Amino acid sequence: MEIGSIYEINPDTVKTGAEGGLHLAQMEKYGRAHCCFTASGREAIELALISLEREKPDLPKRCLMPAYMCDSVFLPFLNRGWELVFYTVDRGLLSYGEELFRLALETDPGLILIHPYYGTDTCKEMRVPLKALRRSGIYVMEDVTQSYYLEGAGKDVDFVVGSLRKWYAIPDGGFVVSDLPLAEDVLEDGEEQANERLSVLTEKWAYLYDGARSEETKRQEKKAAYRKKNCALEEALDHYTGVRRMSRVTRAMLAEIDEAGAAQKRKENYQYLYEKIEGLRRLRPILQRQGGEAPLYLPIYAREREELQSFLRDHDIYAPVLWPLGEENRNAFMGDEDYIHRHMLALPIDQRYGIDEMERIGEVLTKFERRRVVGIRADANKTAAIGHIMRCITIAGELKKRGMRVVFFTADEWPKEALTTAGMEQICLHTRWDWMEEELPRLGELITRLGVGTLLVDSYQVSPAYFEALRDQVKLVYLDDCFEAVYPVDLLINYNAFYTRFPYYERYGEKTKLLLGTSYVPLREEFSQAAEEIRQEESARTVNGNGFSIFLASGGGDSENAMLGILKKLVEREAFADVMIHVVIGAYYPRGDEMKAFADAHANVRVYHPCRNVAALMKLCDAAASAAGTMLFELSAMQVPTVFFQTADNQRYDSEFFSKEERMIDAGDIRKDREACLNAVCVGLEQLLADGDLRARMREKLLSVTDGKGAERIAEEIAKL
Repeated sequence: MEIGSIYEINPDTVKTGAEGGLHLAQMEKYGRAHCCFTASGREAIELALISLEREKPDLPKRCLMPAYMCDSVFLPFLNRGWELVFYTVDRGLLSYGEELFRLALETDPGLILIHPYYGTDTCKEMRVPLKALRRSGIYVMEDVTQSYYLEGAGKDVDFVVGSLRKWYAIPDGGFVVSDLPLAEDVLEDGEEQANERLSVLTEKWAYLYDGARSEETKRQEKKAAYRKKNCALEEALDHYTGVRRMSRVTRAMLAEIDEAGAAQKRKENYQYLYEKIEGLRRLRPILQRQGGEAPLYLPIYAREREELQSFLRDHDIYAPVLWPLGEENRNAFMGDEDYIHRHMLALPIDQRYGIDEMERIGEVLTKFERRRVVGIRADANKTAAIGHIMRCITIAGELKKRGMRVVFFTADEWPKEALTTAGMEQICLHTRWDWMEEELPRLGELITRLGVGTLLVDSYQVSPAYFEALRDQVKLVYLDDCFEAVYPVDLLINYNAFYTRFPYYERYGEKTKLLLGTSYVPLREEFSQAAEEIRQEESARTVNGNGFSIFLASGGGDSENAMLGILKKLVEREAFADVMIHVVIGAYYPRGDEMKAFADAHANVRVYHPCRNVAALMKLCDAAASAAGTMLFELSAMQVPTVFFQTADNQRYDSEFFSKEERMIDAGDIRKDREACLNAVCVGLEQLLADGDLRARMREKLLSVTDGKGAERIAEEIAKL
């Protein structure tokens, strides 16, 4: 069962309600003459501002508010032309009266907004100074959205506002109380908006509780549908500038709410979860053990906040970031607010849940604390092909699925875009990529600081001495294509078919675990899934019925400018006049404008930069031309008859394997004789175009090369180290 996120509502419990009054016990502690229920907390603030402006038209429209604050609080002020001045919040979520006095003297505000955080009176240091500021004619508004149950909240202020829909399973709801008259004449009808949101919350109920658990696809479709509607409604709320009254259906629900029971459940959940996570090193609770008076969430600071949030989400626990950085307060951060913004996460502890759910959250957080950290050392630049990074990203994805944290170490910033796009954590060593011994002091320090237990290295620049320097710190894994030395590592991988040329078993013996052969080709998940679908087809693979199509690629940078050379020769051949050519160019391709101009001039050439799903594109093609390397294994998994060419020394053995037994057609080494190689590519493609039986034989041979599950097998072996 999921924990967290928006509330769900059982449609069987919904009652229409009436227009009558609403009494909530928590409102009594404010002891104010006027109370109004609105559709949201944001609209409650809007109503308070309208009322204040009516009663005090000469009041300066300038407000002091905490820099750590939600965007939705800013909006009413901005809509009504107020100037915002921010005061600081420290890491304990406290603000201080001395700064308020100084800012009040400097800026002459008409209003001060305070916000006690997470059920604790984090405003206590300001309350005495606020009394003096009120006596000077400054008004005070207290937002209790995070501290609805807090005793002592709302004392010695002019307005108390809050959001009720953050606390209860209701479609709408906010409130404002004050001794000043409230401008209730501006209230608009809120029934339509409430009904739309009620629909979303009941759809979440259906997702959680209706239907067979085996129908996972349908359940996820329900989830996607209600989430999309909820996002649209929240966006619409941000753009709405009026004030709506609370809906009848919400009034009816609130009339039956057990507020005391909800508060008690929150306290119990907070304290139990606090004790479960107290002492963990990678996160820490921000506030005290007792959690004040029934807090909204249990707030924590996490060193790797995004990693933790993703880890929780993978375990169906949804912990929000409160709040994302807003445009208005972005420049107000003085230091601690930036730390709060980057590290705070809010753990759900609301009344929907009990001790069992808190136990589960605690177990997942403990699992995160104890998970292994795997480092990956790889590079990509003008000389080192992007393939090293890409295959490591694939392995990293499988490691993360197994609950491990993965950190990439790179010599420079070249691979940053590819790693960021893949959602990988990267640390740049700022060293020379082709002299790896230079980085050892810096890398060793990072390994210790991050708690890296295993290091996977994928570089031709590595040496046995490099591994010797690290072997006492970490378990070592090496991706070896060349067998140029015997390396002191715990796990060695050569997924190429030509590994049999080298005496791995004789030279390594039993000291190193060896993963050899095409069972370990680390293909991306899109290929493993597509390959499995192809294997499950009863008949032989067939392509689209829209004419012959060719797939063309040459690595991330196409260092030999092979693709344009091939294209120019293909379009000159009559046989390819009606053939569609799909060209994939990589992140480091330097001739993008030239390639685009060529495609614009030829209707049968289509360029993809980037290509979102290479496997799906390959599956649509009848034949391919590609540089040797990992892509040949991808084409094998997709059973695409291929003509290939060499662009690097380490690809020479690929030709021996793939050119045998009609697996693929070898066009030679483009570096040795460019014209001969380009012509051979065209001849090979023309042969595939004309000979359907040859293509069928090739597809049958390619079926046995790889099943696309190599990355899974590598990750399993790394996990065993």
